[in-house]
Amino acid sequence: MDLRVYPKNKKFVVQDMDDGRKQYGIPYKSRSAANAALKKLIADVATEEVVVGNRYRFKDEFKKYGLMRLGQAEDISVRLGKASIRSYNAYYRNYIDGCFPDIYLDEVRGKTLHDFVVCIYKEKKATYKTAKYIISHIKTFLRHCLGEGMIRSCSVLHWKMSKQYDLQPMDDELFYRTETTPINPEEAARLIDNLLENKDKDFYSAYKLAAIATFIFTGLRYSELKGIKKDVIDLKNRTIFIAGVFNHGEGLWKNKTKRKASRRHIDIQDDYMPILVWWLKKIKDMRNPYLFPSLRTSEPMSDHRFRTMLWKTYEENGLATLQWKTKKYKTKYTRGTSKTFTVISSPFKGCPTKTFRHSLATALVNAVKSDPNLDQNYVKSVLGHGDYKTTESIYGNHVLRVSDEEKAARRLSVSKALKLKSLKLIQ
Repeated sequence: MDLRVYPKNKKFVVQDMDDGRKQYGIPYKSRSAANAALKKLIADVATEEVVVGNRYRFKDEFKKYGLMRLGQAEDISVRLGKASIRSYNAYYRNYIDGCFPDIYLDEVRGKTLHDFVVCIYKEKKATYKTAKYIISHIKTFLRHCLGEGMIRSCSVLHWKMSKQYDLQPMDDELFYRTETTPINPEEAARLIDNLLENKDKDFYSAYKLAAIATFIFTGLRYSELKGIKKDVIDLKNRTIFIAGVFNHGEGLWKNKTKRKASRRHIDIQDDYMPILVWWLKKIKDMRNPYLFPSLRTSEPMSDHRFRTMLWKTYEENGLATLQWKTKKYKTKYTRGTSKTFTVISSPFKGCPTKTFRHSLATALVNAVKSDPNLDQNYVKSVLGHGDYKTTESIYGNHVLRVSDEEKAARRLSVSKALKLKSLKLIQ
């Protein structure tokens, strides 16, 4: 091994004369910087921190890793979802390929990640939240490389975005995760009442009632609700078994839940039972196994159709303002119009289905201390959590929006608690 510094394209690089002048590391602006890198490389080779003859380029290996994981996800028997894996290839194309330096795995340092984030802010207009997700994916990839023996150590795993204050935006909305707004009981009751009143108007009016009532009374995740099949509903024992989920991105039902505790039986509540029985009678002759069937295929209703139906319901009940656009299309074989919409305003923007889960969970967490029939084990099982602390930490911090009368009652309670009886009002 004969490592030397040579000029190249007005910069300086480290090359191995015994290996066909193979270049190691990035080009440096000055000879002194290249000499410093050469000394470090020699020291790393001596301590076996780096094996010069078997080094891997970061970008090449990250791309291979993303493709390898995607190939694994193609196998439906593997506990790996395509949706989460596709992000590796998307991050590579959109951010890493253009902004990450062309260096070896063992050269990745905290400064490398810092400069990379600065670059994607400037060149790609990435947000802080996006940068956090990319760095998380990079660290997962580096752990893989460490486990495979591609690198001997990886100190950069200790580098944290939370400690890089110069990379953090001042605006809270850009810094913190978007909070889900729970639908309050008054809104939910009004929504159900209006849907009940119009349930016989047409099939989709019935569909709206069934879907939203299921969300309200079960607090299911969207994928869990879509994955309910009619044969797991036990009306005699008043339970629904959550056995799996449906993923439209992959076009299949999976006998797999988010976590082990998510595979559970949930109670059919008294107010929900008549709606469920009525809906099952509506769809009993449909050759579709799902509780919320598509009218064209043997799958559940598509994500697009379901989302449109849900937002239309919010709009019809004064819970959202939408902007609709009609577009005409004409091809060789078909012609017609399509309608699209944009959510202008809604308390549930960004969480149209999560709002029901958060509302039910918050109500149960708030009631668990006062109602002996609602113990912690029952509440966590309803939500599909393995630990009540998870339920409490996620949903226990919500303050439900309340009516003007409830606000007035709270103000009176605060006044009593303060005990400031001697105050004189300004006339």
